[in-house]
Amino acid sequence: MDLSYKNDSSRIARFKRELRNPSMVTVILIALAITTVVLAPFAPGWVSTAQHSFEAMSEQDALNEAGLSTIGAVVPSQIAPWLATQARTMTEAQGPLAWKVVSFRSGPCDVGNLSQLPAGKYSAAIAQACSSFNDIQERYSGNCFLASDCKVPEAAKTEIAQSMNKVWDAFSDAGFVLPYTEVEQQVLP
Repeated sequence: MDLSYKNDSSRIARFKRELRNPSMVTVILIALAITTVVLAPFAPGWVSTAQHSFEAMSEQDALNEAGLSTIGAVVPSQIAPWLATQARTMTEAQGPLAWKVVSFRSGPCDVGNLSQLPAGKYSAAIAQACSSFNDIQERYSGNCFLASDCKVPEAAKTEIAQSMNKVWDAFSDAGFVLPYTEVEQQVLP
């Protein structure tokens, strides 16, 4: 009795042996092939969604770099509340991202945008506040360099408040008012 095994090395024989006792590589290749076949109909939708998402992200990045559009920036009554929001964010900063929330040299504070404001006390106060906030950011940026050690000095908070007081004085002198935060209704008896 002969116990020898004749190893057929033809492609068909190797394929049959591989299917009877598959290796880990074969199992992974079969799983990938099945996954590809099942997911292939969805791929065009995923690709188009990804393309639209990247386009939307690039448009949003372009808007963020520009700060505010020129049309929105030249509405004089909106600049003071914007400055107040940025000032509040700076005084309550817990990290460098909150301290350097915006550049006061671009966006509404851009020289081109400020030149579009009507000449007067209000536009001068806005220009001065933008310059002051930029100086304050640069002067005290060392105090808020690390997120773990961000402490806005009282002197910076005082300077920010003084700059905003000048803006609010000019804002009210120009005849602007802040919108109401609550809806007021007159109730007739």
